[in-house]
Amino acid sequence: MSTAFQVLNLQPFHSGGNGDLFLGVRSDSGERVVVKYLREFHLPHARKAFLREVRVLARKLRGFMPLLGWNLEDQKPFYVMPYLPATLTQYSGKLNQQSLHAVATDLALTLANLHATGVAHGDIKPDNILVSNEGHLQVADPLGNGVGCTVVLSQNRGGTPGYWAPEILGGASISLAGDVYSYGATLYQLLTGQRPVDGQKFDSAKITVAPKLWEIICACCHSAPSSRPTMPEVLRILNGEQWTNIRIAKQNERLLIWLCVLAGLLVMLGFMTTE
Repeated sequence: MSTAFQVLNLQPFHSGGNGDLFLGVRSDSGERVVVKYLREFHLPHARKAFLREVRVLARKLRGFMPLLGWNLEDQKPFYVMPYLPATLTQYSGKLNQQSLHAVATDLALTLANLHATGVAHGDIKPDNILVSNEGHLQVADPLGNGVGCTVVLSQNRGGTPGYWAPEILGGASISLAGDVYSYGATLYQLLTGQRPVDGQKFDSAKITVAPKLWEIICACCHSAPSSRPTMPEVLRILNGEQWTNIRIAKQNERLLIWLCVLAGLLVMLGFMTTE
């Protein structure tokens, strides 16, 4: 897809992990837009990652930055998106509990919808969540190609120090569970105003402010991926359920499945021995 308009008066805006952003205006409407160019366009794995980024955004999932056009065949691939004036970083430590809960719910819904397609974002952080003049959140830069401290490790791995899950830091590929960790780290910054750091321990034992959000932060930022909630489960916690109860119910469900499998194997074994 190519743009049906030209972008005029391009000016440098930001530089990220492997992309350069320019601010310009549409030739047809005069609206301000952002053009993102792939800087490492000569590297095949970078072009592949950029293609995936466009494909994720082109799905038009709720809460994701809409695309106004793109050209992946150009020597230097690019895409065009609306200009939004702020990111969630600017609201870190400044939101009241009601607003924090609303932001946490909105972002959880967006990630739950993305994860339902089997796709991970790979670089959730406040810098990659833009805010419109009307207060709507728009998630940008899937697969760790964002602005700031993003590190693109390979065609499959990426993320930002402090926000990436321990297993991603250790070399694992991006995953749904990795997104959950980054979501928790993002909530931590929004709640405290402090950027998370690698190796940080999250403990809600002495927390008296926003206990429900701290419960979610600690659950999402568990060091073991299998011990983190899914995004639909995060929504259940936001709606009042306790993570402890959800986790126990999951464990009982898994135990029941294993018992059913074992019972089936015993029946098959008994049938075979009677023949």
